[in-house]
Amino acid sequence: MNSITGWLGDHIWVLLIILFAAAFWVNGSGQYDRGYRTAQAEGEFALQSLRLEYAEQSRRAAQEGLVQYRQQVERANQAEQQYLSAQDEIQQLQHQLNQERIAHVSTQYRPAPGAAPVPAPRFIVTCGWLRDFNAALGANVPAPAGCRATPGAASGTWPAPGTDAELLESGVSAADILAHARDYGAWALTNLAQLNGFRRLHKEHP
Repeated sequence: MNSITGWLGDHIWVLLIILFAAAFWVNGSGQYDRGYRTAQAEGEFALQSLRLEYAEQSRRAAQEGLVQYRQQVERANQAEQQYLSAQDEIQQLQHQLNQERIAHVSTQYRPAPGAAPVPAPRFIVTCGWLRDFNAALGANVPAPAGCRATPGAASGTWPAPGTDAELLESGVSAADILAHARDYGAWALTNLAQLNGFRRLHKEHP
């Protein structure tokens, strides 16, 4: 009996230390598990929040992109309609000039207000005038046969300024000049309509 008591006395501290260590390990392990689960839950919550934020940003970006796309389409439709309207006006003017006005205003005139129309005097356009008219418009066109500088000059070569050949009659009539202005004006008005449409299409949002 005394030997058992002595053995217990000798080893009680070892048992207590082992029990304390086991309890500490169990408690520490539980705290670690709880801490791990807490950190895991917080991380998953943060990740989910980040995903929701990204999803909301993507939704807003997609919605803004759709609004901008619709505005772009609307501007494109308006620009197209305005361009087509301008083309209609140009074609109407071309038709009026061709069918009604060029011949009427180029072949007759009234000598005085109230006087009857009479044939217009012959409209003389010299080769030099025609050369400079084309040069002023930036048109690089060959000279007509009647305006070649000399019989041996290259075909279509204009007479030089100051030469006798530039004062020869070119054979171009007032109606020809007006018809040229008609075609040039249609080209310029078409380019202007395209430029205005391009500006309206690419203007910034107000």
